[in-house]
Amino acid sequence: MASRANIYIDKGTDFRTTIELFDEDDQELFHSTYSFYSGMKKLYSDASPVATFSIEKTANNDVTLILSDTQTAALKPGKYQYDVIMEKTTGELTKIVEGLAIVVDTITEVS
Repeated sequence: MASRANIYIDKGTDFRTTIELFDEDDQELFHSTYSFYSGMKKLYSDASPVATFSIEKTANNDVTLILSDTQTAALKPGKYQYDVIMEKTTGELTKIVEGLAIVVDTITEVS
């Protein structure tokens, strides 16, 4: 079963959040050969994601979800669903985290 974590995304700004990975024995996973995928939808039943996160693997076995300011500017404020899927070298797919992605409007505009 996936962990649950809600995230907040400020509209029109760059977004980054890091996820620490551990296996069942609380040992860090060596993830350099794994692939990761993540997207967000208004509803699970929607055909296409409203945004797809870029994923950066870090040297200390974490993964960082990234959206650019252009991507977040295109989102309407509100609640979305998101998840992160890990694909092992064996082809096994595991959902590692899921939750709400809450997009918050931004007052300050930068031109």
